[in-house]
Amino acid sequence: MGTTRRNVFKGMLAAGTLPLFNIRCAGFGTSRQRQLAKGAKTRIAIVGCGDWGRTLLNRAGLVGGCELVALCDPDPAAVGVMYAQCAKVWGRDALVAASVFADYREMFAKLADSLDAVFIATPNHHHALPALMAIRRGIAAFVEKPLAHTMEEVLLIEREAKRTGVVVRVGNKGHNISHRPLLAKYLKNGAIGDVTEVFSFSDRPNTMLHRPHDVPVPPGMNWDIWCGGSPVCKPYGGEEGRVGLHPHDWHSWIDYGNGSIGNMGTHVLDAPYQTMDMWKVTPSKIEVRDVAWGCEGAWNKRGTIEFTIPARDGWGEIVLHWNDGIADGVEMGPKFMTGWYNRVYKREHTNFPQELVELEKKWGVKNPIPAFGTVFVGTRGMIYEEFHRTLRFFPGGGKIADIPVPDNDTLNREELKIVEEFLSAVRGNPGEVNTGLDFSIPLAKTLMLANMLAFAGKGTYRFDGTKTDSAVANARARHAYRKGWEIA
Repeated sequence: MGTTRRNVFKGMLAAGTLPLFNIRCAGFGTSRQRQLAKGAKTRIAIVGCGDWGRTLLNRAGLVGGCELVALCDPDPAAVGVMYAQCAKVWGRDALVAASVFADYREMFAKLADSLDAVFIATPNHHHALPALMAIRRGIAAFVEKPLAHTMEEVLLIEREAKRTGVVVRVGNKGHNISHRPLLAKYLKNGAIGDVTEVFSFSDRPNTMLHRPHDVPVPPGMNWDIWCGGSPVCKPYGGEEGRVGLHPHDWHSWIDYGNGSIGNMGTHVLDAPYQTMDMWKVTPSKIEVRDVAWGCEGAWNKRGTIEFTIPARDGWGEIVLHWNDGIADGVEMGPKFMTGWYNRVYKREHTNFPQELVELEKKWGVKNPIPAFGTVFVGTRGMIYEEFHRTLRFFPGGGKIADIPVPDNDTLNREELKIVEEFLSAVRGNPGEVNTGLDFSIPLAKTLMLANMLAFAGKGTYRFDGTKTDSAVANARARHAYRKGWEIA
């Protein structure tokens, strides 16, 4: 039997070594690289066949030049929906020809030599392990936000990606919104004067105030695999206005998701990180001003945190504020919020920054700032960006007109770009990619940092890029995996 790429990597892993090259670097797998460069189809797999996995598969199909090799999900119903919703782009024959797995460990064991790239669109607790299994086999990885579930996993992916040179990208809806370069230009050119503070906030609390009732596991679903390296819990079901742990409320639970900042903070904080080059530095000081908790096992129901962002080229030191969660007395359910996304109806029921309320009065703002997005505060006014949509300038009546919400076709083209850039990089043409780890790792670290410090509680902390000065927070930097799901 000939030596396969998988056997070579397996032997190196057993010996405790990994090469400093991969299938896309000189010295190993160059024939495959030449094939891709000459137009061979990129062989892909999708891990996670839910809503976003279907979206990524369709986008890969629209980019073109791909062959679907495998689908992986412990819920066979999700695979069935994928067949239905992706047939228009891919054709049903191409979909059903792909191998189907419930467990990505089995998928990699059987098909690693047949893959060039894998898209990972699972709950957060399943991000790091398949990403690392791909990276260590020389397979490019596209990982949906927030890249990983813990700080330790973020650092490990960073290390392995740099060590092997494998292409790794992070999906982040809204990152390529067309007005973002305009926003950066306005801020740098002083359209609102000197930027003094940045406020980012969300009206989507990812928490639970009490444990929902238990429901049966969906027919045919392998619940043990869905739980993966996290504890096997009872499948908490939907109540009035809720959808349950699977397929969406996992965001709210510590063992499976990363709460409000790990979910929506990835999108909202992308704006200041991108436009003000915050990714180039590490927050030097972090102040947890408020934290309140829901029920046992759920993420905090409210969080107010300030990151001191050091000076970088063209920008001075600035304070980045993050607010999420709900006010006291607000209940989970249709009285206060929508069901699927938990979006709170009224701003006064959220943890909206009080400082912005005062600034509205100062500037005579007539149209209240929505409770979701980022506000850049300057000496002559403010700019608001809603999550991946409009720009609004305060106070009203200024010389710069608001930038409206793009139409759906424009949004779809913008969102397609992140997948297009990834596949181009896999084929050896990285181009000007702004979704690389140089940007995504610092943003992911900030999200994990906030999660860690929520357990430490109110106070002021320091961060050196890998750990804080709080033993309580540092203990939350890693995850205890169930047997069989450990990460080496």
